[in-house]
Amino acid sequence: METTQINSFQELTQHFLSYVCGHHVFRGVQNKNYSLTPSVGRNSNWEYTERESLRSFKLRAIDRHGYQPLNDWEWLAVAQHHGLPTRLLDWSSSPLVAAYFATLPCVNGNGRIEECASDGAAIYVAHFCKHLDTSLHNNPWKIQEPGFFFPPHITPRITGQGGLFSIQPQPDVPFEQDFEDGYALTMTKLEFDASTASEIQRALFRLGIRHDMLFPDLDGITNSIKIKNALGDEYHELC
Repeated sequence: METTQINSFQELTQHFLSYVCGHHVFRGVQNKNYSLTPSVGRNSNWEYTERESLRSFKLRAIDRHGYQPLNDWEWLAVAQHHGLPTRLLDWSSSPLVAAYFATLPCVNGNGRIEECASDGAAIYVAHFCKHLDTSLHNNPWKIQEPGFFFPPHITPRITGQGGLFSIQPQPDVPFEQDFEDGYALTMTKLEFDASTASEIQRALFRLGIRHDMLFPDLDGITNSIKIKNALGDEYHELC
């Protein structure tokens, strides 16, 4: 995996504009040291907890979700999007969405934006030419190779975030270790320090990449207002 150091928002956008073939997807992480290990794989007992957790989720969520998932692929997508540990990783077809998540604004108790991680943040860029056809794989736990799939837009958040997911046979192994083949399947990591992360965060705000766009619900609106108040105050001070 190639790693590139990014030193400004302008440099980041130049890299984004170089991905022209339409086969790239993006994932932002708030700490550049984070690997692409799915959340369930960070539990040493994942082989039991993964399916048991999903079974419990199905039982309790079936009457609380407007769309009824049709198979385990869709159930995994819904569960992942609502924070249940699964073998999936969230990605986006939009590099700006990934940049937002890499520099996600967090408002503290004083109404100010917290500093970005001191170690810096990163955006993973994956290139692939063929997505998984879930209709050919009835059981997501029996896939043999890592890959990407596009879920139905079963929640507004998936739609708003241009969302898709990666899946892999061994969720305790970082995705980037098994993904690359050096030709069609490649991975790039764009790293930037805390200062550049803060610059990117502010630039995205000015360009209108806001929380309520990506989380089009009441919680998203609330967070967006708090972020707007915090970042807006900074720019008012500059007027």
